[in-house]
Amino acid sequence: MEIEQVVVEDESFQQLLTERLRAFNDTHSVHHRAIRNADVPVVQFKVEQNGEVIAGLFGSVYWGWFDLDRLWVDSAHTGTGLGSRLLEAGEREVIALGATRVKLTTFSFQARTFYERFGYEVAGVLRDYPPGSDYFMMTKQLTDD
Repeated sequence: MEIEQVVVEDESFQQLLTERLRAFNDTHSVHHRAIRNADVPVVQFKVEQNGEVIAGLFGSVYWGWFDLDRLWVDSAHTGTGLGSRLLEAGEREVIALGATRVKLTTFSFQARTFYERFGYEVAGVLRDYPPGSDYFMMTKQLTDD
């Protein structure tokens, strides 16, 4: 058997790998199986000013967790409390949806200290990723399980 490098991006090959990995996960994890066809709540908040988006939050709730994928505030509005208000609104919403914990990732040049002010803790770190920076996975317990 030979290993062949795929030089041209091949979406059907990527889809095949995704399907095979999902099938493996479904076989070995009841949680993965259960979520495949579930209606996963998406949480989105946006802030507009003069018709332009200046801040927003996006994530989804599953397995009792809020997967906070993105929280962004335009640089002209940092330090105004807007990010804090968004994060707090998101946390309130996901608690109402049944989440008891949050997970997120951030880089050292982004918002680690911001999240720490709200009780988030570093659960893992990749040093020098990208070179000169660190990549953090952070979590927070929202409610008692």
